[in-house]
Amino acid sequence: MEILPEIPKLYTALAEWLTCQLFIFLLPKRRSNALTAVYAAVSLLLLCAVQYAIGVIPLYLWLPGMAVALGITFANLLLSCNIPLADAGFYWAIAFICAEFMASLEWQAYCIAMTPLGDSKLLAAFFLVVFYGGTTAAYYRMEQKKLQNTPDLGVSKKETLSAILIAVGAFLISNISYISTDTPLSGNMSMQIFYIRTLVDFAGVIMIYSLEDRLRVLQITQELDAIDAMFKLQYEQYQQSRDNIELINRKYHDLKHQISIIRTEPNEEKRAEYLMELESGVQRYDAENKTGNPVLDTIITSKQIYCQQHSVHMTVVADGARLDFMETMDICSIFGNALDNAIESVETLADSSKRLIRVSVSAQNVFLLIRVENYFESAVHQEGGEFKSTKKNAKGYHGFGIKSIRYAAEKYGGSVSITMEDNWFNLRVLIPLPQND
Repeated sequence: MEILPEIPKLYTALAEWLTCQLFIFLLPKRRSNALTAVYAAVSLLLLCAVQYAIGVIPLYLWLPGMAVALGITFANLLLSCNIPLADAGFYWAIAFICAEFMASLEWQAYCIAMTPLGDSKLLAAFFLVVFYGGTTAAYYRMEQKKLQNTPDLGVSKKETLSAILIAVGAFLISNISYISTDTPLSGNMSMQIFYIRTLVDFAGVIMIYSLEDRLRVLQITQELDAIDAMFKLQYEQYQQSRDNIELINRKYHDLKHQISIIRTEPNEEKRAEYLMELESGVQRYDAENKTGNPVLDTIITSKQIYCQQHSVHMTVVADGARLDFMETMDICSIFGNALDNAIESVETLADSSKRLIRVSVSAQNVFLLIRVENYFESAVHQEGGEFKSTKKNAKGYHGFGIKSIRYAAEKYGGSVSITMEDNWFNLRVLIPLPQND
């Protein structure tokens, strides 16, 4: 039997490092770019040292040595990326099995070409660059869009364990021939061993990517269900606010007549006392807005009543007629969520003079521009590039407020941008106006 050379251990180290760095490059960073680069350099040196040691130590220490190498890649991923522990374990499993397949495929192709062409450092370097570069590029294309849209996979411990078992199981089966050739899964010829290893690793890659895709579909479905629930909740709040405002308006109208009657009271002191008491009550509800859009009027009015009760100053300059092309639920989602977030942010400020909210709706060239800005002093919570709610009673909808706004804006071809500058949180929604507007 012809004995073909084993994969160089430095090649294995490079494959493990490349797939790990691919995820680190795409995922949100925990540290600065400089420190992340330091972690990458240190992990590469450690992987090379450990893989070199695996090549010279006794066979029974091979598995402990591999465990150390894999621990290095996991630590590098966890230290460099701002993701939950379960997500880190899931991405680590993908990186591990992808590295195994990359190394196996490249070395098998090189050994096949080496038979007629002969062993050559130049040939080895060529195959290393082509196969490692090509495979890494393929992995990058598969993961880029997924991770940019939803880097926070939000997997459970069981789902992470499933991914790890797939990766480790494929690794053990693909390498079992190097331990024993007497098992049903082993090969007894060098090239046969190569084929088994590559095919099993490839099967592992397919299985783990299928698991990831299934989890992402489930995640998207859950997010859409949550966003739909928030749409309905905001719409229900709008309907309730509309009914309340109609009741308030009737009460407001009745109070005006009562004031007129009280003015005829002959006792000046009692008359003044009654008038002050009634006028104070009337002013609490004198918050009705006329923006040109009845849905926006209802939302703004209900929020302003709440703001008056909690010493929050909200100014509104809105051309509501520009919203006529939008559906009621979308207007409720954008303004309801934006104002709820702004009010939540400012109402806890100790200094009531800083409880400031600014709202504007205007046309900018061929775009509708919606701006909701509020003063803030506390830290803004972000996970995976998304802003998270700090509400204790969010009822399972943590972080979906801005997602709902973005979803409604994108429905009309628009976009959402968020900036924080000089203690102001600025939410801007830009939507193309209809051509016949």
